[in-house]
Amino acid sequence: MSTARPEVQHLIDLRRHLEAILSCVKSLHVTLTAVMVEVAAIRKTISEDPDNIDIYNNHLSQTIAAAKPLVDQAMLYYDLQMQEIVDSQQWKN
Repeated sequence: MSTARPEVQHLIDLRRHLEAILSCVKSLHVTLTAVMVEVAAIRKTISEDPDNIDIYNNHLSQTIAAAKPLVDQAMLYYDLQMQEIVDSQQWKN
């Protein structure tokens, strides 16, 4: 049995839940970005030359390179938010 006060235990549990939720949001963001990049490369390939897979691969690489800095920045922000949750000692409602 836990010796922590119920309020403290509730806050600890809440922090764990927030960490898990933020981790899920981060994963969903990465997945959505991958889908958007793929769709953009397919759309550009179909509009230019649907018979050439090399063009598709080139468009996909270009789109990934263009999206990577944005995704990296978002992932850094998520990591910072997670760290703030972990480091917080007290929750205020």
